[in-house]
Amino acid sequence: MKYKTWVVTAFTTVSGLGQETPADPYREAPTRGAPAEISVEQASVPTNISICYETFSMPLSMAAGMRREQLADAEFYDRILSALDQEKVRQESFTLLRGRTGERSTTESVSEQIYPTEFEPPELPNTVGVSIVPPTQKGVGNPTPDTEKLLNAPDPELLEGVRTPATPTAFETRNTGVTMEMESTLAADGELLDLILAPEHVALVDQTTSGQGLSTVGMPVFESQRISTGVTLQLNRPFLLGTVNRPPTSRVDPDSANRVWFAFVTGSLAKP
Repeated sequence: MKYKTWVVTAFTTVSGLGQETPADPYREAPTRGAPAEISVEQASVPTNISICYETFSMPLSMAAGMRREQLADAEFYDRILSALDQEKVRQESFTLLRGRTGERSTTESVSEQIYPTEFEPPELPNTVGVSIVPPTQKGVGNPTPDTEKLLNAPDPELLEGVRTPATPTAFETRNTGVTMEMESTLAADGELLDLILAPEHVALVDQTTSGQGLSTVGMPVFESQRISTGVTLQLNRPFLLGTVNRPPTSRVDPDSANRVWFAFVTGSLAKP
């Protein structure tokens, strides 16, 4: 009898362990994969990124010599800053842009240059009207037309006022100056930054003409320097993006073939 009682008791105990508490039908079930609650410390972490873009130029021989030393980007940046007092090294631009991580931001310092791209050809009328009827006078009937005026009618090609030159029919706009677009993503450790950056320098340098006579049209000439890249960099340390040299035959700087432009970017957490 005791043996049977022990068996029944053990079975009851095991059955009790296998029972589940009924779910509360008025309580919302947790969503699978839902993010954990954010603590106060995590919520206070800044999400704004500050991007500083700088360019420097120096003679070709000097630039090649410094790069042959295989300097780290931060050390190379410091060497350039120390040489700014010399006339050979110049800081060419400085652009600062802030934005939230994961969003695209743009800064512009430009002038709009509107120029034609399509033209209607010049036109010359085939005929020119000549009045052969004299003015009407009081008390006189219809005047007799003076047909001799037709013999002295001018040649249409000799009439400047009736000729139509090439006429623009379509236009485009080009921004001249400095434009920079960027999009950043901060790594989970808060030390590395994935950055997509596209700075561009554009200058209007000349105006060219083509055609002759009434067919003469003018078109602007632009020079541009641009970089479009994606990099991963460490916060608060200068990073060398590359070179943004002017064209070797630049009309802005006749010595452009002998100068090298270096572009650096420094990312940091924005401090309001």
